Amino acid sequence: MISVSRKLGVLGGLSRPSTIRDHNLINREVLDLTCNRATANLITWSFDPDTIVHLLSQDGWPAIAHQIEEAVANLLLEGVDGLMITSDTLHCVLERESVHLAVPVLHIRDALIEEIRRLSLKKIGFIGTSVTMSNSYYGDLIRGHHDVDVVLPNQNLWVNIDYSVCNRIYNGECTALELETYNQIMTDFEAQNVDGIVVASSEIALAFNKPHAVPVLHTARIHAAAAARWCVAGHDIVRPELPRYDELRSVSAGSHDVIADDTSKIPVTLPYSDSLPYPHNVKRKGKRKTGASLRASVGEQRAPGS
Repeated sequence: MISVSRKLGVLGGLSRPSTIRDHNLINREVLDLTCNRATANLITWSFDPDTIVHLLSQDGWPAIAHQIEEAVANLLLEGVDGLMITSDTLHCVLERESVHLAVPVLHIRDALIEEIRRLSLKKIGFIGTSVTMSNSYYGDLIRGHHDVDVVLPNQNLWVNIDYSVCNRIYNGECTALELETYNQIMTDFEAQNVDGIVVASSEIALAFNKPHAVPVLHTARIHAAAAARWCVAGHDIVRPELPRYDELRSVSAGSHDVIADDTSKIPVTLPYSDSLPYPHNVKRKGKRKTGASLRASVGEQRAPGS
């Protein structure tokens, strides 16, 4: 077993399962790169989901930035050499607020763009929380500045997507509304002839655990692969030949959580404020408080000027 000298600080996802999954994904990638001779040197900080989701629902970006700075300060005391934020939604804070980080940050956006170019994709469907899809972190990609045509879900369905994420965080289960929403989105993506789909949320990824006709790029996996390469830099590594979106791994029959086991603004008019619409007490209010009857037909949605 060889030693990986670079120590990576990991700011976990919005739920305990996603944080554990990200840790496992990074270690699996390091093992693959080093032929099982090394594991990652990681220090993980896990956020309280109640606090983060509540702040998102209240547009509390400065308070979230403070939470990140506090977490990084603690990680620096552990001697980390680099940092990764595993949540796509929390990455948006780096664009909106002045967050001081004293170490290099492995950006999930840069890793995704590199993978899109590696696969020569020209038109992709993109799905994330309303915060992720409407903020500037992925703005250049969504507006087509990287020579990629991007299709977003119909805005009428964004509230359903956010609800499904909150439900996954607190209840860890699928709902009929979630299935209906993602089936509509997938139908539209197929109608738009996309040659790839980007899933920019660990919780949403749980609903995309079946084979599709086009590659599905999970940002969590791509980010983990980039983090693993950073961790083993300077060591003899093996470059994998398979696509890093992992489409060729078999899906076990009857499994609903295969992904879990493997493992600042753009000009868009939102039907609600630039925040998650569900506060931290969503579980107590019940799962059916959302617009379960909302049946908007899914259409191509682009940012103005694209």
